[in-house]
Amino acid sequence: MQEYILSAAYTRATAVEQTFLRAFEASMARSGAAFASASSGIGNSRAEQHGEQQARQEL
Repeated sequence: MQEYILSAAYTRATAVEQTFLRAFEASMARSGAAFASASSGIGNSRAEQHGEQQARQEL
């Protein structure tokens, strides 16, 4: 019985870990794309860039 419980717990923990890792990888991909577009300045008007700079300074 104890072996069954340990096996089930291990299976559940592995499934949770895999779910977390998939979500983390997706998050890293989104963040990488966001930082790449932000650092290149593509798509940002001068007003948007100025607003972002002010927001950073306030932080």
